Amino acid sequence: MDRLPSRTACALLAAASLSLLAAGPAAAHTKHVTKRVDLKFAAVAGNQSVSCGTAIPGLGTTNQSARLADLRFYVSNVSLIRSDGKAVPIKLASNSSFRVTRRAGAVTLIDLENGAGACAAEGTKATNAHVRGTVPAGRYRGLSYKVGVPDGLNHSDVASAPAPLNLAAMDWSWQAGRKFLKIETADPTFMVHLGSTGCTGNPATGKTVDCTSPNRVAVRLASFDPSRQQVAVDVKALLAGSDLSAGMGPMGGMATAAGMDMSGCMSGPGETGCAPVFQALGIGWSDSSGGGAAWASKQKVFRAIAR
Repeated sequence: MDRLPSRTACALLAAASLSLLAAGPAAAHTKHVTKRVDLKFAAVAGNQSVSCGTAIPGLGTTNQSARLADLRFYVSNVSLIRSDGKAVPIKLASNSSFRVTRRAGAVTLIDLENGAGACAAEGTKATNAHVRGTVPAGRYRGLSYKVGVPDGLNHSDVASAPAPLNLAAMDWSWQAGRKFLKIETADPTFMVHLGSTGCTGNPATGKTVDCTSPNRVAVRLASFDPSRQQVAVDVKALLAGSDLSAGMGPMGGMATAAGMDMSGCMSGPGETGCAPVFQALGIGWSDSSGGGAAWASKQKVFRAIAR
């Protein structure tokens, strides 16, 4: 005949049951605790801060002085890196004029020009130096992101697209997408327009767009603390291998025909001026096919500095 449990045993079982009930919700709550993240970007040339109102000395292979005329770029796939090396995506804050989240992806426009001085031609007074959002609570040691717009958001009509994908200044109609990065100087004019090239398919008719050269920059900072550091965007490093007085190669014919003094890189195949720019951005390049070629280097344009 089975023996009934003693009063002491019953009390212990009841206490254990209450303990489990109390621990369950608390444990579940802990898993859903989040913390805010505020990533800040800053425009620099070496160790010098730059803006639309100041000349930047020592640029390129000829140590040229020039003024900043534009500095904007899209960032996506932004993640913090845990101590175990896993990348944890940042969930962006609510949609605004500088960020948008859709089923096809999430993107933030970093705008470090203020529409003044040499930036007045296509610039805006409104600026944004931040990527804001949340991540699960935990310890993180690094940062990763891409400079570019995800495919599902990139190939769309700029007129009907949500902000910040509706900017005419960042539209790239001839490639059915956006300029991922737009950095320009004045006196002399040097343009770096990074975007996907070799694209086929018309999104206006519902066709899928395919690009032979995606040309998105992958950035990974192994050590980064967003509370103490910010991401420097180094114009001097971007242009270190470029001759600001040289033309764009075949693409430069448009500027020459218009009587304009400009040089740079529009990401097109055959543009010899793109090779040093793409190397600085860590994107593979060949003169014949454009981006996506066999060689690539570690990007040198984005780095961590004190906040």
